[in-house]
Amino acid sequence: MRRLILTALLFVAACASPAERITQTLVDRGVPQRQAKCMGNRLGDRLSLEQLNRLKTLSKVETSRSGRFSIKRLADALDQQGDPKLVSEVMGAGLSCLI
Repeated sequence: MRRLILTALLFVAACASPAERITQTLVDRGVPQRQAKCMGNRLGDRLSLEQLNRLKTLSKVETSRSGRFSIKRLADALDQQGDPKLVSEVMGAGLSCLI
C-alpha cells in the first residue's frame, strides 16, 4: 500500500508544469508566495525548454543569511548562463511581479 501511495505521489510530482516547479523553487528559496507564483507563471510561458533547464541551476545559488536570494548572487548566476534573454526574462519577471 505504501509503495502505491509513493508511486502516485511521484507521478503527480512529475506532472507539475514548469510554472509550478519554478514557483515552488522560488518559494523554497525565500521568495514570497504571491511573487513566486507570478514569476513562475511568467517564466513558464516565456522561456524555452533549454532556458528552463538552465534555470534549474539557479536552485543551487546560495542564499543570504536570511535564507533569501541575494540580487547580486542571482544576477551573477544568471550572467554565467551566457543567455541575455534568460537574464532579461528572469530579472523582468522579478521586477514586474514585485509590484
